[in-house]
Amino acid sequence: MKLISFRLSGRFGHFLRAEAAASALTYPVPPRTAILGVIGALLGLQKDQPQSLLEPAFIALEGRLPQTHWHKVKLRKDPPELLPKVIKRNQKAEKATKAEKATLIWQEWLFEPSYTVWASIPEPYLSDMEQRLIEKRWHFQPCLGLSEMMAELEYLESDESSPMPAGHYNVNSIIPQECCTLDMDKIFDDNLVIHHLRMPRTVSPDRIFVHASYFMERDGRSIPVQTDHAYKYNGRILVFL
Repeated sequence: MKLISFRLSGRFGHFLRAEAAASALTYPVPPRTAILGVIGALLGLQKDQPQSLLEPAFIALEGRLPQTHWHKVKLRKDPPELLPKVIKRNQKAEKATKAEKATLIWQEWLFEPSYTVWASIPEPYLSDMEQRLIEKRWHFQPCLGLSEMMAELEYLESDESSPMPAGHYNVNSIIPQECCTLDMDKIFDDNLVIHHLRMPRTVSPDRIFVHASYFMERDGRSIPVQTDHAYKYNGRILVFL
């Protein structure tokens, strides 16, 4: 299976947690659904199309936990009033507008997030994606969760990947919990810091999400596991999200 590798980064990022309430918590890494959205923006697909047109998509992700910052944002609860068709020269602004209804909420922002993505999607989208990454020619501006947080995409390489037999591996990517068993002795010996995440994996056209649990290492170091879902790619061991 051919995989295309690219770096996904930016100045800020925010991937809203499904369980967030008054305070807008963020996932530390982009969920699989968000990466499909980035690829969809690259290809020019409309909203909610990538999750159906690009399946089956094989996506692996590597990165470390970014630093975070809590930022207060002002969100409008009502649309601004339309301007009148006729505006008089001596007309005052307050007579043509209505009181603004808004609310202040806290958002958790990621500082300088940077991830390596490996992706394989059906043709003809795969070839188009590779060419657009090489030429830095995307249809819509990719973002890191919010449209105001623009993402930078950097093409790295493409090559074939091959499945590995069941065994013990040091996996370089984020790992779904359901397809691996952690080697806790080696994790303690190597002083690894493992984080458990529960993030969206798929979403239907009706915006119904299916979640999955994942393991990642705080500093992006490889995780020793027993698994039968490993793939080898240019000397690296990957497990797809």
